[in-house]
Amino acid sequence: MPGRWCGYALLSLLLLSGVARAEDVPSVVDGGVAEAAPALQTVVVDAGVADEAPALQTVVTGSRSQERVRESPVTTEVITRAEIVASGARDASELLSARPGLVVQQGFSGAGLSMQGLAPEYVLVLVDGERVTGKVDGDVDLSRLSMEDIEQVEIVKGPGSVMYGSDAVAGVVNFITRKAQRPLGADLRAAYGTQNRLDLDATGETRGDAWGLRMSAGLQRRSAYDLDPTDIGTSGSSLDGYDVSARGDWRGSEKLSLEGTASFSHRIQRGVDLGAGNAVFDRATRDNTFASRLSPSWKLGQKAILRTDLSYGHYERRYLRDQRNASALDSVEDTRDQQARLGVQLDARPGSHAFVVGTEYLGEWLHSDRLDGGKGRRGRGSFYAQDTWTIWEKLGLVIVRGGRVDLDSQFGFAVTPRAALKVDPLSWLTLRGGYGWGYRAPSFQDLLIDFENPSVGYTVRGNPDLKPERSRSYNLNVEVRPFRDSVVWAGVFQHSLRDMIAASLQSEGEALRYSYINIARARVRGGELGVRQSLPGRVQVELGYTLTDGTDQDLERQLEGQARHRFTAQASWRYRPWGLEALVRGALTGERPFYPDTNGDGVADSYRASPTVSLDARIAWLMPAGGLQLFVVGTNLTDAGNPDDLPIPPRTLQAGVSTRF
Repeated sequence: MPGRWCGYALLSLLLLSGVARAEDVPSVVDGGVAEAAPALQTVVVDAGVADEAPALQTVVTGSRSQERVRESPVTTEVITRAEIVASGARDASELLSARPGLVVQQGFSGAGLSMQGLAPEYVLVLVDGERVTGKVDGDVDLSRLSMEDIEQVEIVKGPGSVMYGSDAVAGVVNFITRKAQRPLGADLRAAYGTQNRLDLDATGETRGDAWGLRMSAGLQRRSAYDLDPTDIGTSGSSLDGYDVSARGDWRGSEKLSLEGTASFSHRIQRGVDLGAGNAVFDRATRDNTFASRLSPSWKLGQKAILRTDLSYGHYERRYLRDQRNASALDSVEDTRDQQARLGVQLDARPGSHAFVVGTEYLGEWLHSDRLDGGKGRRGRGSFYAQDTWTIWEKLGLVIVRGGRVDLDSQFGFAVTPRAALKVDPLSWLTLRGGYGWGYRAPSFQDLLIDFENPSVGYTVRGNPDLKPERSRSYNLNVEVRPFRDSVVWAGVFQHSLRDMIAASLQSEGEALRYSYINIARARVRGGELGVRQSLPGRVQVELGYTLTDGTDQDLERQLEGQARHRFTAQASWRYRPWGLEALVRGALTGERPFYPDTNGDGVADSYRASPTVSLDARIAWLMPAGGLQLFVVGTNLTDAGNPDDLPIPPRTLQAGVSTRF
């Protein structure tokens, strides 16, 4: 098995390196659009990290096409490489944990991302515009995504189904990987801390006149943790893993360019579970993930680009459960998830219009011991189009009209239109609003799961008659820039969902049976308020507040696990003469309702979890000579968390060193 995976990775790396030849310096931007952008200038910040000036940052997620973030009619938040480094975040879950409007939910399947009050299955997670393969219980585990390879993170809140189809109901998070920028360079990073956490990262890059290649590798280790010392179970698993990746780009002429990426990761996690009757189970999972992408682009004249995307992802998981001092309940389960996409997109800019027209086919194949019949497969063909029309350039008045049609092999047609508006009535004021439809197709687990857990006494059965969920969403955002170094923003949103997929509990003698049905309706609405301010002494402060009102309209109660109030704060400081930088960030999360059935009588024993405070910090010193940086990172310094409803890792400290060549 490891040999086959290494073969995949080696083949992709040879493909990327074999297309290099000397030509003009490329201007390929993330997302595969090959177009010169002379207005984009970079500024150098501490620790040698290049970062675009805020007004000139480009994004691709909202429209699947290159545009400047301030000119985008769709509200897009950007986390730059400099901010990623300063945060000290080691993976995506740590980076996004204190962002306004986002909540990272820790569970058995990993760290899922909730957005605008909707659960992780309503948030689409992308890497370079491609879906992340390997969902577990409907969630993408953010802890699988290392930050060493990420150049920029783009967050689009609100319905994104018009561009990306199923699952983009609450929004889209796109992780853009780094590409080679130096003729020859390398980066090394090593850190060690509590829980025996070890992180090692190494990258190398080279760039010629018309090509670039960047390769990286990382190693991660940590011990398991237990938030309840009164038993022998563990709240969080141990981790042993490594990952390798490569990204290459090539420009064959003024009209032809090519981008490609390949990555492989291997993770083993171990923990201890407690079952019924004081049974003890040693648990282990082994995950292998391979992802690849190839994107050639052709420039058609001066104002049109044709891009083709071909991607393939493969995810394997083996789950072992070993009962101590017995073998009756031992189990071994294998899961293999494959995903392939072929897309063609045309970007054209005739006059005051910017057209995006595309078609794509997405194929999904899942083999799992937990599925009825052992496997599931589906195909989805799509056509989408969007017109961004600049009606009045001086006023910044832009109207977006778009729509998408999906034909699913299981669920037939789905239509998702969207309309958006942006206007800059004053030089310091920007207004954005949008309305769109969304949908989420049932997962293979919802449809076909056939699983029995005798150690706890319940079974789970899928429902092949489920229908896709539908949504109607709107959002309105205001951005004010009263001073050069100040930004204030406010927004409101609402999601109305029908045919929601909900778990249904039935009694079968002394056992419990869970299944899934389309009965629930929900409405989630709320607002966000934030401010970013630069202060004297190179201090920057960002404050945010999110109000979320989520209601299960059938049960007439607040959505489970959702806090009504959440405050976030972040402060950073740099002092270049001494090479010092520091960052502190935190979040105050209000009470959260839960409705467990603790005694199995079919009646919820509801309670409200107490408010929690989380706090992370990083301090770094760039030594005067040699480009060596020393740093210390503290995570969850308040030691928040409990084994019942907040199983997050306890307080951790880690010290390390990084350097550039």
